[in-house]
Amino acid sequence: MSASAALHTRRDSGESEVEGSTSSNNPPLRWLPANECLEEVSRGIGPEWGGLPLYGATRDGRAPARERIGKHPERYKPVEPGTVFYNPMRILLGSIAMLDEGENRGITSPDYVVVRGRPGVLHHRVFYHWLRSLAGEQLIRDLARGGVRERILFKRLCKGRIPVPPWPTQLRLAEQLAVVPLARCAALDRLAAAEALPAAILRDVFESEEAQAWDKIELGSLVRTPIRTGISKPGRPDSAKKCLTLSAVRGRLLQLDSCKPADVTDAEAEGCWLRPGCFYVVRGNGNRELVGRGAFAPDSMPEPRLFPDLLFQLDLGERIDPAFFWCLWSSAGVRRQLEDRARTAAGIYKINTENLKSLALAIPSPSEQHRLATTLSRSLGAVDHLIARCREDLAAVDSIPAALLRGAFGDSPREVG
Repeated sequence: MSASAALHTRRDSGESEVEGSTSSNNPPLRWLPANECLEEVSRGIGPEWGGLPLYGATRDGRAPARERIGKHPERYKPVEPGTVFYNPMRILLGSIAMLDEGENRGITSPDYVVVRGRPGVLHHRVFYHWLRSLAGEQLIRDLARGGVRERILFKRLCKGRIPVPPWPTQLRLAEQLAVVPLARCAALDRLAAAEALPAAILRDVFESEEAQAWDKIELGSLVRTPIRTGISKPGRPDSAKKCLTLSAVRGRLLQLDSCKPADVTDAEAEGCWLRPGCFYVVRGNGNRELVGRGAFAPDSMPEPRLFPDLLFQLDLGERIDPAFFWCLWSSAGVRRQLEDRARTAAGIYKINTENLKSLALAIPSPSEQHRLATTLSRSLGAVDHLIARCREDLAAVDSIPAALLRGAFGDSPREVG
C-alpha cells in the first residue's frame, strides 16, 4: 500500500485523517491484562548470540546499544521480528522499541523487558504505537506509582489493562502504521537535505576564487573596544536583574527570552549589560561545535539584559557590514579556526581572548560586503522557509500514528487494574 493511499494528512489543522477508521464503525474494545494479550520473552538467547546486533531502546525507538556486550552474552534476550522491548528503568522516559517484520533479528540487554503479541489477539505494531501514545504513557505512570526510576517489569505491566480492538481492525491499523516509518524516513531525508543548504551556500561564497583575493584581517583589528566577558555570579529567583543563558545564542539575533535571574549589585553589573549592535560569542561549552557560536544584540530591547562570563562581547567597528559579518562568522573556514583554537579543561571547551583576536578573516570592500550580504540574506531566508516547511512535514508524519490510533481506539475510557 502506498503512503498516499494509506495516509491523508490535513495540513491546515495539523491533524491526520485516515479513511475508513472512524471509531463509530468499530466494535467495542476489550480491556485485557498484559499476560492475556502478550507473551514475555524471558530466556536468554544462549550460544546463538554471536554476530547478532545489540539493540537498545530510546525515546525515538530502536537504536544500536551504546554499551558493549557483557561477560555473559548468552543471557542476552533475543529480539525477533514482531517483538516490542523496553528498558524497565527508563520506560517512563519513553525508552520503548520494536523490531518489525522484515528487520534483522538481534539481542538486547538481559535487564530489558521483551514481549510479543499473542497471535490473533494483539498485533505487535499496534501495541508498540499504543504504548508510546499518551494513553500508553498514562498507563505506565499509573503503574509506576510515582518514581521516575521505578522498574516496570512484565509482571508489573500485567497489573494494568490494555485496550484491544477486534483483530480485523488491528490488521487494518497495522497495515497503515507500516507506512509511517517510510514516510518518516523520506521526511527526515528532505529535512537533512534542506539543513545542508546553508553551509553549501556559504561555501560557494567564502571558499570561492574571488574570496581568496580579499584582504586578510585579524578580528582584533575590527573591534572598537577591548573584548570582554560578562558576569559570573549565580542568580536567585527573586532577583530583578536578568542575565542571558548560552541558549540565547541562536540565529543572527540573540533570543532575549533565554535568560535567568542575576544576583549582582549595580556596581558588579556595570559594563556587563547587552549593548545594541554588539556581537556576542560563546566562549566555552561542553560541546566543541558550539564554542564560538555568535549572534548580535538587537537594536532595541524591551528591558536591559546582562550577559554571562561564558560570552565574549565584540563591539565591531565601521569596516564591517553586520549582515555580512554574521554570514562570514557562520562559514566553515571561521568554524575550523574556532574549533582548532578551543582547548578543554574539566570537560569544557574554551577559547581565550588572544586566540579570538588572532582569527584571520577574509574581508572584501564595504560595497562588496553589502552586495554579498543582500544576496546571502535572500538565499538563506528562502532556505529558512524551506527548513521550516520540512519540519512541518515531519511533524505531520509524526502525528499520523496518534490519528490512526484515535480512529481504532476512539475515546474509550482508560482502565487500570
